[in-house]
Amino acid sequence: MILLILASAVFGLIIGLYDFLLPLFLDHTGISYGNIGVIFSFSAIFLFFVRIYSGHISDLIGRKHVFSWSLFLCGLSSLLTPFLPNVFFQILLRSLREIAKSIKETLQQLLVFDQWKDSFRHLFAWVWGFDATFQGIGTLLGGFLLLSCGYKRAFVIPALVLILVFILFSFKFKEKRTGVGSKEVLRKGKLPNLNSFFWSSPFKHKLPKPLFLIAMSGFILGVGISMSHAFIAPLFFLHKFSISVAWVSIILAFHRLSLGLPMIMAGKVVKWNLKITTIIFILTQGILVSLTALPAHFFAAAVIWLLHDLIGASLWVPSWNTLIQHYARDGKRGLDVGMVLSWRGLGWIFGPLIAGYVSNYSIDYPFILSGVITALSIIPLFWLKNPGKNYVTAQS
Repeated sequence: MILLILASAVFGLIIGLYDFLLPLFLDHTGISYGNIGVIFSFSAIFLFFVRIYSGHISDLIGRKHVFSWSLFLCGLSSLLTPFLPNVFFQILLRSLREIAKSIKETLQQLLVFDQWKDSFRHLFAWVWGFDATFQGIGTLLGGFLLLSCGYKRAFVIPALVLILVFILFSFKFKEKRTGVGSKEVLRKGKLPNLNSFFWSSPFKHKLPKPLFLIAMSGFILGVGISMSHAFIAPLFFLHKFSISVAWVSIILAFHRLSLGLPMIMAGKVVKWNLKITTIIFILTQGILVSLTALPAHFFAAAVIWLLHDLIGASLWVPSWNTLIQHYARDGKRGLDVGMVLSWRGLGWIFGPLIAGYVSNYSIDYPFILSGVITALSIIPLFWLKNPGKNYVTAQS
């Protein structure tokens, strides 16, 4: 567990640093908001298939190796980013980073479920919470490195650390394999045929109705969240309020911490009904994100912005992911989870494009629309069967 938390924490450090620095770096190089939106949007196109494939392949060969390579790919993309400052290469590198992030997010919760099934909600909140907390630390580190040694070293130094963690995790993490990816199955050489999967699975795999409803909600949620989170947030605070990069770094660091620190406790403390918890706090997040655009003063906007995770995402994220695990089927859990998460990832194709377009009229519009669309994502969840306070793993 400690090694998984360490890998997730360092990965989170890079995510926070990269997500803070990249919009500023692209803006610094003179790339327009519209093209920045294209860079962030295009990278999401591959994620639908990546999540499904990574989840299913991990069902076959185990989670560890698929997860560990996400660490390497993320480190590599960050390492190369400051050396290739044009739209084409930034699309490629951002895509590589997003592929790594989507693999990590899919496999991380599968690893936690496989290893510690009975304590999933609590331990998942711990792992995700440390991840998000270190994203906040990474944001602060990114601001410090940018001001002290420039963009190149700010990207390169943490990337090298993540690659070292990849090596450590690859050799030291001991995985508990179950089902078709177990040691017994692999020892007998009865690995299923991967060729048929690669071409047909995304189109033939059917989700049960509850997972389909969660997937539809996730798609709308992805559109809404990405409009305010993909690249607009640092540029919104930087240009609307004419504050320094240091202040942008601080507010975005607290943004990550307002998600991570409460979530470490949310999985243990919050034992309410999963469906109701998810609906209430997604709606809360949507309202607060829209309200962020209204104040004319920086501190007022910053306080409202920080509340959307503190009393929103930190509570619905563990519940939403626990719902997915509740309805995912044994034997194809990785494929079910990957499919649901991939639909949320599809939303990230459209959100940045919309944000890039409407920000040409006002930097406030992406936040207002983000909150409205996020709130609308709760609609499919009303048709979801109430699973009660605790979840029992669904069977295929």
